Amino acid sequence: MSRQLKRKLNEKKIWSYLNQFQKEHKRAHFTKIESATINGIPDVHCCFEDLSFWVELKANQVKNLNISKYQIAWHLNHREAGGLCFIMNWPLSHVPPKLYEIREPGIPVPVPVAQIPTPVSQILSWMARQAA
Repeated sequence: MSRQLKRKLNEKKIWSYLNQFQKEHKRAHFTKIESATINGIPDVHCCFEDLSFWVELKANQVKNLNISKYQIAWHLNHREAGGLCFIMNWPLSHVPPKLYEIREPGIPVPVPVAQIPTPVSQILSWMARQAA
């Protein structure tokens, strides 16, 4: 494999892909959140194709994705209120980004999203193509 295919990503680079996506798609609006006051709030609020959702950005290869107890609580509370929130993990550019969620309080481990909404799937596919 070439050096580029083995390139590791970080959260800043993932955000740059999301930001580029919104610049190229009129119906996309993403806001990067930097908060020291709300523990656990995800990194990005997204609206695309009439769907509003939150995304926590991760770029690691550890089993639990280094999700904090505050992030778990935020995701569970938001989900219980009917909101959509995901964890996007993308550690290596040659592997497509993966989407996870926290489903149950008793199982505070991110699990793969069973049904990815079409607008989110479009974003993931676009990002993977850009990195290829």
